[in-house]
Amino acid sequence: MKALISEAPKAFAFGPFQLIPDQQSLLDGDQPVRIGGRAFDLLTVLVERHGEVVSRSELMSRVWPGLVVEETNLKVNIAAIRRLLGDGPGPPRYIATVVGTGYQFIGDVRATTASAQPLRGAKLPRLGNLPPLNRRIFGRDDTIEAILRDLAQARLVTLVGPGGVGKTTVALAIADQAAAAFPGGAWFVDLAVLRDPSDVSGAIASMLRSSRGNGDKPHWPDASPQDHGVLLVLDNCEHLIDAVALCAEQWLRNTAKVTLLATSREPLCIRGERVRRLPGLGLPPDPERLGAAAALAFPAVQLFAARAAEHSTDFRLDDTNAPHVAAICHRLDGHALAIERVAGRVGPLGVAGTLDHLDRRFHMFDGCHEGPARHRTLTASVESSYSILSPGEQAVMRRLSTFPGAFSLASACAVSGACGMDPAAVVDHLARLIAKSLVLAEMRDHEMRYRLTHVARAFAAEKLIEHGEQDPHES
Repeated sequence: MKALISEAPKAFAFGPFQLIPDQQSLLDGDQPVRIGGRAFDLLTVLVERHGEVVSRSELMSRVWPGLVVEETNLKVNIAAIRRLLGDGPGPPRYIATVVGTGYQFIGDVRATTASAQPLRGAKLPRLGNLPPLNRRIFGRDDTIEAILRDLAQARLVTLVGPGGVGKTTVALAIADQAAAAFPGGAWFVDLAVLRDPSDVSGAIASMLRSSRGNGDKPHWPDASPQDHGVLLVLDNCEHLIDAVALCAEQWLRNTAKVTLLATSREPLCIRGERVRRLPGLGLPPDPERLGAAAALAFPAVQLFAARAAEHSTDFRLDDTNAPHVAAICHRLDGHALAIERVAGRVGPLGVAGTLDHLDRRFHMFDGCHEGPARHRTLTASVESSYSILSPGEQAVMRRLSTFPGAFSLASACAVSGACGMDPAAVVDHLARLIAKSLVLAEMRDHEMRYRLTHVARAFAAEKLIEHGEQDPHES
């Protein structure tokens, strides 16, 4: 008879929480807590070893067995657990960081048994529709950590940068790691497929409605006390920027539990928005005097080497070609998509040949069939940005392509003024090109200097020729 009586599963109680490893469930009182799988595994290891310092390497090997992952994954999951347990910015109640070593669960823990009749649904799957990330992310740990901190303080964060720089990839990584802190789920909406601004609100409401099966009534996360926080990732906002900004203002004003993470080539420019610009990948400072080992410390070179090896089994970064690879990455401003596309030509051209061809026809680096249509070629990526510019902005961008490097505001006005454009209009158009991530602005020797990215300049130079605006006396 005793054999027919099943034992209650082992559980750990701390504060108002009960952790039941065998059921993969965490309860706050009698209410289930939504928590991501990796975060749950981390919490289980720390609670089972409460009072002990568990090293970062051990935690990563336990939670991501057999996988090579960035340490950021550990940090952000720990941060998510702390948020779920209510650990604020003050002294920790449950998880302490042991600098240089790892983490320690410092809360009082009692070994106990779970309820004889555990709550139905205590094991809750993560809600959401985030696409999987199938490739390693290079050089974005600091950005991911910064935006995760932003999301804990602001309800709208916009990740801004040129097309192809990696905004979608970074946003998905952030959403995946932040999902544990949003019990209502992390939801991804690709706005690139929309053309009519009036469709923006309906598309998002439709996605949320279909995800919850609420019939014809759109589901909003704060519609009832039972609903929980939701993270919405709005990807590719730039071509519908005004409509997205209007909708975002309405959502933030009318819903208390929605957090927005947007990607765009320009900010939404609404109240409460926190903007993070995504720069190119990190570059070595001196490409000419660089060995392979030193070069691989920089994310742009890491990405190039990884993609070149995928396309050519003969490729190997060595001390001979490392300076050329670093020079290519510099020429491309650390632009992720450009590096990937150029690395794909190393097989037929070799590294030196690829570097030699960089300043030739822009279309020579097209032809990839991977990824979304807007990113399959460098032409498509820049064309999508160029197409939503005003005619004046397009004209200024074409004229700026005549500068091989950085230029001053006066020079920009002069070269555009040669076509009859008013200097005040040039200044306005230049400001818009900067906002839309096509022109870089930086302070040099107490003077603002501007330049087109290499990718944008190569594209604009071709447009200059197409429009018959090339000055035969310009170099």
